[in-house]
Amino acid sequence: MLSMISLCAAGVAAHVSYLHTFHSRHRSRLDGLQHNIHINGIRGKSTVTRMMGAVLREAGLRTISKTTGTYACVIDCESGEHPIKRTGPANIAEQYSFIREWVTEDVDALVVECMAVKPKYQKVCQETILQSPITVITNVRLDHQEDMGDTLEEITASLCNTVPFNGTVVTAERNPRLVSIIEKFAQERGSRVIVAARTDLSEGLVPYFSYQQFEENVAVVLAVAELIGIDAQTAARGMLAAAPDPGTTAVQRIPVGDSSVTDLKWVPMFAVNDWESTVRVFRSVSAEKLSDDASRVVILNNRSDRTDRAQMFNDLISTDLREEIDRVVLFGDLQDVVSQQLVDNGLPADMVVTTGDLENATGEALLRRVIDGLDGDVAVFGMVNIHTDHATELIRYFDAAATEDAAPGARPVAEQEQSAIAELTSDVAAFGYEGAEFIEDHEPELETTETKMAA
Repeated sequence: MLSMISLCAAGVAAHVSYLHTFHSRHRSRLDGLQHNIHINGIRGKSTVTRMMGAVLREAGLRTISKTTGTYACVIDCESGEHPIKRTGPANIAEQYSFIREWVTEDVDALVVECMAVKPKYQKVCQETILQSPITVITNVRLDHQEDMGDTLEEITASLCNTVPFNGTVVTAERNPRLVSIIEKFAQERGSRVIVAARTDLSEGLVPYFSYQQFEENVAVVLAVAELIGIDAQTAARGMLAAAPDPGTTAVQRIPVGDSSVTDLKWVPMFAVNDWESTVRVFRSVSAEKLSDDASRVVILNNRSDRTDRAQMFNDLISTDLREEIDRVVLFGDLQDVVSQQLVDNGLPADMVVTTGDLENATGEALLRRVIDGLDGDVAVFGMVNIHTDHATELIRYFDAAATEDAAPGARPVAEQEQSAIAELTSDVAAFGYEGAEFIEDHEPELETTETKMAA
């Protein structure tokens, strides 16, 4: 009996010793970093993670970044991408093995996108695993309500599980009501809050990205850069050099061959899952990239395990976007139910097209159904979910046929444009111009920049 007790005690002691060694080594890897940044929020996490990592590399720091979501990958110190291949569902424990493999002695900085949705796991990611002194909360939107709460206030509180102790929170959320919640959590933990300001630089850089970009994303990266001592010019160069996340919205022109459609554009918005951002991206693309007379077709790609999301998009299409779209095409599951709800909500029955009979159809056959009877310019927006057989086939077809077109307002960033941006960022840093005063004082340079971009 005593020998059994002794064996158990020895086993427990060995396990405790192993855990102590494991956590000591893990902590030692993190302690060796100059910068350790945790990116949380509802929209834009992957994009901000990529941009922030690129800014640190541009500043000469050997930086490892990790994104999750649509395309989970590690970005190494030379900007090489290493997709994460999982054999099962995502698990926050992978952060330990990631840090063990990638955070070596020669790494200066770490930027990690929060991979947890449930508040208790967000807390573990921050307090136990990453222990980042800087947390970014990109924004607060209505999404993941089943895990984070039904209201913006509840979702804000959930995101605040990643607020560090005795550190800094940087956010591009500007709703005073929500900022006050972040400030309350930060104060309780001895941290400060920086609200990323809208500036001429944060607004002026947006058109230079080759994909759909938002001022708030740029602003929050600029704010973090300033916090850690990286100048605006270096930050701007780094952000523009960052490769876009596959989940970002880029507009693609699709050749259609023998069709009455003369110009077809594909706008994948599957990664945009909240009401506010969906309306914002749709209207931005419509206003800046499409002709006024273009037909706007929305694909609602639903899954049977995400009925709440299907309902939200039904309501959105039936209200805010009702007068701005010409056709709704249903992909995936729930087609009979969704079709009936849309008609009950006031959409004409002939405006709603189903694809339930195209169970094993090719992408080309699905596209024919989507644009059947339309002519002239057509834009097709993909919404709700990305993973169904219908969406997979259509995307595969588009990827084979597409030639990428720039997102709204985007222009390739040529060397001379980089130079023009450098001059403007330098002026902002030196003189602190704001608003109309900056534009007025720099009108000749802005005109020169526009001339160069048009050439």
